[in-house]
Amino acid sequence: MNRSPAALKYAFLCLAGLSLSACAGGRTTGERLADLPHWMGGEPANVPPRHGTPEYDAWLAARAEAAAKPKTGQAKADQSKANQPNPADPPK
Repeated sequence: MNRSPAALKYAFLCLAGLSLSACAGGRTTGERLADLPHWMGGEPANVPPRHGTPEYDAWLAARAEAAAKPKTGQAKADQSKANQPNPADPPK
């Protein structure tokens, strides 16, 4: 493992340059990764927006509105199940 000092210096300079260039855009690594496609390691399409953004507030309001709506279809399905006899119950 005899590596020349010049090769180590070159590798260190490349790593330092890459690290500093990541700082130049004003965006964090997480923000950069979020913009990547999902197959490259980015966030999936159905991830909610980041907390503290206007998009998050709109998403939260829409979610609260959807939760406040009555679940009429679900209630009817529950009632129809309640009216049917349970096959596990013994006959009377």
